[in-house]
Amino acid sequence: MGVNYVVLAVRSEDFIFGADIFVREAQERWPGCEVFDANRSKDSQTTLVQMEPQDEPSFSIDHFPNNRMVSTDGTPDQAAEVAAWVRQANPDPGLVLWFVDDSFSGHTVLYPGITPEQITTNWVDHSEHDPYTEYPDYFN
Repeated sequence: MGVNYVVLAVRSEDFIFGADIFVREAQERWPGCEVFDANRSKDSQTTLVQMEPQDEPSFSIDHFPNNRMVSTDGTPDQAAEVAAWVRQANPDPGLVLWFVDDSFSGHTVLYPGITPEQITTNWVDHSEHDPYTEYPDYFN
């Protein structure tokens, strides 16, 4: 499976959470999920959580060692649920989190309290809104 969607801390000084908190929060949200640590390169350790929900496709969430990004290979609905979960685990309104797809063709700003439905509804298409122009402070 590959990456379909990413939640990222947009500003370089921000972070989402460390691997230990990621695992604890994931196990609370998805009881019975499997946790894997996988060496993706010799200098990097990524933690992966695998979910196998009933009546839905299985999906995984990867936590990256810079603590600024998680990705998922889930369906759009599962990905929106993951994004809302990440935001809920990080309620600080000063933390700027975005939900993007693997081709960076759009984004949703994840504000505290956002729901999966709002994540889908608030999608901003980058062919209509250039993030490099509209958010120059994030893309120096």
